[in-house]
Amino acid sequence: MISHALFSLVVLTVAASVSILVVALLRAPLRHATGAQAAYWLWLMVPSSAVAALLPAPSSALATIAVPARVLALAGASAPARYAVIGLLVWAAGASLMLAYAMHRQRAFERSLGSLTSLPDGAYQSASVVEPMLVGAWRPRVVLPADFEARYTQEERALVLAHERAHLRRGDALANAVASGCLCLSWFNPLMYWAVAQFRFDQELACDASVLAATGTARRRYADALLKAQLAADSVRFVPAGCAWRSSHRLKQRIAVLKRPLPGYMRRAAGVLMAVTCIGSGSYVAWGTRAIAAMVPAWTCSKIPPILLGSAPQKMSHHETP
Repeated sequence: MISHALFSLVVLTVAASVSILVVALLRAPLRHATGAQAAYWLWLMVPSSAVAALLPAPSSALATIAVPARVLALAGASAPARYAVIGLLVWAAGASLMLAYAMHRQRAFERSLGSLTSLPDGAYQSASVVEPMLVGAWRPRVVLPADFEARYTQEERALVLAHERAHLRRGDALANAVASGCLCLSWFNPLMYWAVAQFRFDQELACDASVLAATGTARRRYADALLKAQLAADSVRFVPAGCAWRSSHRLKQRIAVLKRPLPGYMRRAAGVLMAVTCIGSGSYVAWGTRAIAAMVPAWTCSKIPPILLGSAPQKMSHHETP
């Protein structure tokens, strides 16, 4: 059972890592051709492929039953069994620590907001925030800084609220919570850290595109509002270090995307359809290769001399023929 669980963890990690590499290759071309929404949808390939890789093998029910037995036979020696237990304990400890740290950060951040003032439009205002944001996964709320009306023009305020409400409508806060959970489970995988950062960036681009498509407003005004929010956030985040290169780089990327003309409805719909096709294809491939992956421990076990499995070959009597 322990060896089978460790093997499943390896299969899940490989499936997720391969999916991340596929998304990394496809997201930019798909965004350029059909818009940011399709690139954002494409990230569903990572969790769907990982889940599909853990499903029973499609063509060999016998493999799903026999493989754990072979793995356990290989783990019959005390040393491999100990290594499997140690590996699972290290993974569980890391995942628990990551989850506890993420929950602590979330609670500490929500406490740092202080008292929230309810506004007539359903948003909230806090003197402790410097940029508009959406807070919370289960009950997300739009929180605005105290100087929101003074800092932004009327048109910019409408665009900022449209942006945050687009996040709220699309369930992006819950998606971020799920991404954080996946990161906790795959804390040892460096690709997952990169994937979560890129996922959130594509999420912002998709939200930008959604607002621009709905409002039909000028991109220059939207970029000005984005710049004001970004500069306010940088003034708090990067002082006293004083190095805002990464944030500035992201801002330049978002503005560069805003300069491109929005694709038409048919191209956007085709992009989402392509993304869904890629998600389904990737999940099917991960599910189909489950049987191949399951054969590896059995094949390895069959190639190991019996003496290493804890059973020595028995001597034949003179009545038996070789």
